[in-house]
Amino acid sequence: MNRGAKGLALIWVLLMAAYAAVKWMPAAQPDWLWNGQQAERISLVLGWIVMGGAVILAAVFLFHMVSNQRKGKPGSDAATVQETGEKMVIGLSAELSQPAVETLKAAQGEPAVSVAIHVMAGSAQHIGEREEQQDAYCFSSYEDTEAIKRRGMLAVLADGMGGYEMGKEAGQLASLTMLDEYTKKKTEESVPRALAEALQLANKAVYELALEHELEWCVGTTLAAAVIHEDKLYWISAGDSRIYWYRGGRLLALTKDHIYANRLQEKVIAGELTQEEADTHPERHLLTSYLGIPRVTEVNANQIPIRLLAGDWVILCSDGLYDDLSVELLEDAMRYTPNEAAAFIVKHVLAQERPYQDNATIAILACY
Repeated sequence: MNRGAKGLALIWVLLMAAYAAVKWMPAAQPDWLWNGQQAERISLVLGWIVMGGAVILAAVFLFHMVSNQRKGKPGSDAATVQETGEKMVIGLSAELSQPAVETLKAAQGEPAVSVAIHVMAGSAQHIGEREEQQDAYCFSSYEDTEAIKRRGMLAVLADGMGGYEMGKEAGQLASLTMLDEYTKKKTEESVPRALAEALQLANKAVYELALEHELEWCVGTTLAAAVIHEDKLYWISAGDSRIYWYRGGRLLALTKDHIYANRLQEKVIAGELTQEEADTHPERHLLTSYLGIPRVTEVNANQIPIRLLAGDWVILCSDGLYDDLSVELLEDAMRYTPNEAAAFIVKHVLAQERPYQDNATIAILACY
């Protein structure tokens, strides 16, 4: 209950006491106070005020109860973060089955009992059939135990936009800026806020790089970042690089691609396009959010953390790799260390021998 409701309740109690005093005051009260007719009128007025106050209080209590239930409801697919003013969408992939969604909701709603887990990082990448490696990734240090207690373990992946200028530089700058800014996190600062602020500063760095080379709106990169703090998982992303969570035979996409296909699908629902027109639209793969613009307003992020268990894997990957990611491939890879597993997965992708294979990058945070 907020202060206003508490104050209203106190006033109602005082009025109730006054009403009782007038109602049940002995008939032989001092004449200088009031006569019997006046007492009756005062009693009537106070009675109506007390009844009205009771109705108002009941309405206030009901409002707060419903409001608190909504705020604390686990499994919500979207939340507006008042701290930053940005719309943070918990991007559940449209392909998730109901059991997978229930797994996510259960993990978000598990009791707040910390479980000691050890995190190991692994990574691998390949240039594919491209002329330049425009993917970039990095991890925070796992040797500084005091820093890990304060901000957890961070993995960052960025994919410089190939159709734009300076894709390699944009990806590297975004990932390193994200890492540098997040590691400045203060103890009292929440992980979601620290991630959101670091992403905006990484975007600012890429945007200023574009301005410096007179390439405004011509430099861009995706970015995905995941933090494991104690036994809790937080993430944030902009673009179409993805973050997956593997647990017990289920692979869940935690992020949603920021592509024009989403807008086209909205038009299908509104009856403005047919499904075939949306599926064959030539611009359906264009990004609607990325780093390198004045301000990023469309991001995926979570406010309710996932509580991780030993055996869980968190996987960040670029679009040159995630089409091949599957439960079967992961279970084969998990026989190895995270580094070896990452190399195993990239090798599998290259074995498909696709023409024009894009840069392929994977970063893993494995829980033991």
